Amino acid sequence: MTDKELVDRFLVERSPRNFSDLYDKCTMSLLRTGMYLTRNDRMQAEDLVQDVWVLAISKLETFRGESTLRTWLTGILIYKYRQGLRTDRPSKEARDLSGTLPEAKAEPMAELAMDLKRTLLELPDGYKQILVLHDMEGFKHREIASMLTIDEGTSKSQLFHARKAMREMLQDYKH
Repeated sequence: MTDKELVDRFLVERSPRNFSDLYDKCTMSLLRTGMYLTRNDRMQAEDLVQDVWVLAISKLETFRGESTLRTWLTGILIYKYRQGLRTDRPSKEARDLSGTLPEAKAEPMAELAMDLKRTLLELPDGYKQILVLHDMEGFKHREIASMLTIDEGTSKSQLFHARKAMREMLQDYKH
């Protein structure tokens, strides 16, 4: 069944089962993206995903099926995330503390994974959003451009600069 058919079925029947089908199809991807955007704050990411579903259900009749449901919902997630950034800007100190990850003795590969995660969290939001959407979630530049209301070329440029920034931030990594 296509995404458009799932949505249409929900809109006609409005049953919990139909909503569950929509929810199960996309929520894990939304939560994963939310975790990256919120610097691994699970509560904030879950709140963000809940806000996405609340808004999505009220706007579901506008889903035309021109993109996948996942792409459409991720666009709403980005919108809600940016809206939250504008309304509750914590102090720089609070942002810095919320992004710290506990230090732990780990094997080299685990250390590399932690360094990559820390570096990703330190990227500017624009770079981080594009890198997560493209390299981690597998969205195409066309889809990202639609979600973020930017040009496709801007998405490609931001990805290039995000990768370059990651390489520069990790240049001193010792293996």
